[in-house]
Amino acid sequence: MGIDFKDITALQSAVYAAFILFFLTTIVFIWFTVVYIKKKGFGNPDDSNLYIDCAYFQEVGKRPSQQDSVFISPLGDYKKYGITALVADGMGGMEFGGDISEKVADFVEQMCPLSFFATEQNADELRKLSNTLYDEYNLSGGSTLAMVHISENYMNYYSVGDSDIILVRDGVPTILNPRQNYMTLLIKNLCRNNKQTQQAYSNPKSRALIDFMGNKNPRVIYTKKPIRIFDGDKIIVSSDGLTDAVPLRLFHHYIKDNATATAVELKRAVASRKRPKQDNYTAIIFTVKRSLL
Repeated sequence: MGIDFKDITALQSAVYAAFILFFLTTIVFIWFTVVYIKKKGFGNPDDSNLYIDCAYFQEVGKRPSQQDSVFISPLGDYKKYGITALVADGMGGMEFGGDISEKVADFVEQMCPLSFFATEQNADELRKLSNTLYDEYNLSGGSTLAMVHISENYMNYYSVGDSDIILVRDGVPTILNPRQNYMTLLIKNLCRNNKQTQQAYSNPKSRALIDFMGNKNPRVIYTKKPIRIFDGDKIIVSSDGLTDAVPLRLFHHYIKDNATATAVELKRAVASRKRPKQDNYTAIIFTVKRSLL
């Protein structure tokens, strides 16, 4: 009885095919495992078990009434929807500034839960709201808007006007959103013409807003790409009543490990300056922490 080499060749081919299939299956399994680990944050301690600590304050200052409005989505929904927080500063000296800031806060509450990856659509909705307010109030009032949406390890923000969104990382505060006021426009034009910018600060119209909620088709500034946040970061959303009273370069004196302590220190810092024309001052403070559990 002779050897059938065709059978041997077929067996070898089957063995090779099985080996290749096993190899490819192993590679695919390893790839999916790595992706899962990265998604869950097991490979980086900064990604695992992050949670948000929150506090806020809202003070009248020397104004006759409170025109700032605040909205914070339920903290219990953080794992499912993230956290949305808004400060809307009604424009002082205008009849309906407070009314408009309240309507902005109410509208954002109705928008929640926000879609984290639909920033352009969310910005469009805010712009439509501003147009509605323009039709209703005909520029007899306005409000700023400073809003963050934090989800897992990332943050988006939206901004109209001159309220501030501040990220404090490693003790260094940075204002993320540009102020949409006449001073910004003056400084930009002076720089383009190679002129010194001091005259922009002395211009009596420098603080006038060039965009605000209640204006027709305002420019809504928003993040095109989410900002990565880390354990230890602090996020402050505030009206300009805070940052006008407490210079950013001094913030490191008042930033504490938890949100409540930071809120207490910042509020005390504004009050201690005893400014005769102190604006309403409002701030929402978040600290990003990693649970030990």
